[in-house]
Amino acid sequence: MRLAVLSAFFGLSVACFTEPSADRMWRCSVEQPLCPEGQTCISDWCTKDGTALPDLTAPDASPSDMSTSPCTDGFPIGTQGVWACRGKFSPTGTKASALCLGGYRLCADAYKLTDSECSSNLLKGFFFAEAPGVTASFAAAAKCATSTTMNWGNLWFGCGWQQTAPASERAAVACRGLFLVSFCSANFGCDTTDGHLDKQRNDDPRNGVLCCAP
Repeated sequence: MRLAVLSAFFGLSVACFTEPSADRMWRCSVEQPLCPEGQTCISDWCTKDGTALPDLTAPDASPSDMSTSPCTDGFPIGTQGVWACRGKFSPTGTKASALCLGGYRLCADAYKLTDSECSSNLLKGFFFAEAPGVTASFAAAAKCATSTTMNWGNLWFGCGWQQTAPASERAAVACRGLFLVSFCSANFGCDTTDGHLDKQRNDDPRNGVLCCAP
């Protein structure tokens, strides 16, 4: 009898320490980004790469409800309806704005984002906003470009961290609330005569655009 009780006890103990299922939604934080293998801590939830995070503030929302995503491949940043949508884009192919689906549009500022959300090192890839920049020398001196600025759009503001050279950097002064910049390069071809993101080219599928709710 005693042996049977001990066996049952140890059986329960093993069950209590079973590795959590990767299919379940788990809470996390920037300070403690502990998630099952294959998931990343995004907006306080462990999220599989390329999987939309549901609107958990909705009355009947559940982790299986992924129908609100405006991206073919992306994830939310923050809680105010901003999404990072991955994908290549070009003026002659899929335009940048076409990565935003369901009535979403290219974000032109960080009005619905905090700097910590936008610059988190968990954001792997650079997500461009409709915010061209310009600098005469280095990223720290970057500023917003206007239609009267020479060489406007030789860099662009957005969120996240570029995975290939040249790496994204941080400006000393924000442009429309955005601090991070990505320079024009072989993977990000810029038309410095036109300051619209639809006229630029991104060849890195790990990068993309910021999409804001309509």
